[in-house]
Amino acid sequence: MHKQYHLADYPIPDGFQIYRDRVPVMGLTMRKADAAAFCKGTGKQLALEREPSNRHDPNAIRVMGSWKGWFSRKERMLGYVPAEEAAKLVQLGLAERVRPRLLKTYLGTDGFVEIEFQIIGPKDLYRTFSPTPPAKSVTPVEAVFDIEGTLARLDTLTAFLKDEPKLTAKQLEKLRKAHSRETVSRMLETGETYGQASGAPAFLSMPEADFRAHLRSIDNDLAVQLEIVDKACRSYFDTGEIPAPYYPWRIAVILSKLKMKEREREFLACWCRHFAHGIGARYGELVKRAERLGVEVDPNM
Repeated sequence: MHKQYHLADYPIPDGFQIYRDRVPVMGLTMRKADAAAFCKGTGKQLALEREPSNRHDPNAIRVMGSWKGWFSRKERMLGYVPAEEAAKLVQLGLAERVRPRLLKTYLGTDGFVEIEFQIIGPKDLYRTFSPTPPAKSVTPVEAVFDIEGTLARLDTLTAFLKDEPKLTAKQLEKLRKAHSRETVSRMLETGETYGQASGAPAFLSMPEADFRAHLRSIDNDLAVQLEIVDKACRSYFDTGEIPAPYYPWRIAVILSKLKMKEREREFLACWCRHFAHGIGARYGELVKRAERLGVEVDPNM
């Protein structure tokens, strides 16, 4: 496994701020060899390039990666900015004004590759990008999303949690102290809030009314809930920060509504393997839900 966080190596330029906190590079599976080489390389840099000739999406924005080779720098296309984000940047005229800031690279022993970045842009244009959002209506559970890709990612996460060794209390304490030191150092360096510096999702910093509206808008979106849980679970093994229980609860509810009981059971079994004893009522409710599906939860965790 090859996992790195990179924000300390890429300070935010003067006059810039974070527009989006955690953005995945899409389409990495089509370019695994180049993505893996980028993850293992040194002197890594990202760049964004418009691709208006793309016949599937004229708003497409490519993510280009470069790194040091033996004799010269290598540059390859790694994937794309998520379509929704790309469309927003293009339509607002910001595509050429923002920059990517490398956040994380992950290369698993099973060949799974993940690259995440932040979108940063000029402070004086931030309100163009992110005005106060209106309340959104609740999305039905039958909302359109890439069901095959989403379920494949769910299965990958379930397998990851099943295979990953459980952390001891001593290991967790060590990870949390190191993460706290890193977060405080980043706050001092960049002027970010604790939530931003710790890598928490950007929506957690919304005003309360907007935050609640956002939660309602994603409640039945399996792909979005999974993205939140996937990142939080993988981050746990780096930081010791236990993932919040609300989002795995929504995953279980959505799977139940979709009549995917076996996937729900497997997911909850692997979730409870690591997080059954989180503090709070919702963690207990997840355990009870798992037990109703026949999962035996270890009482001595």
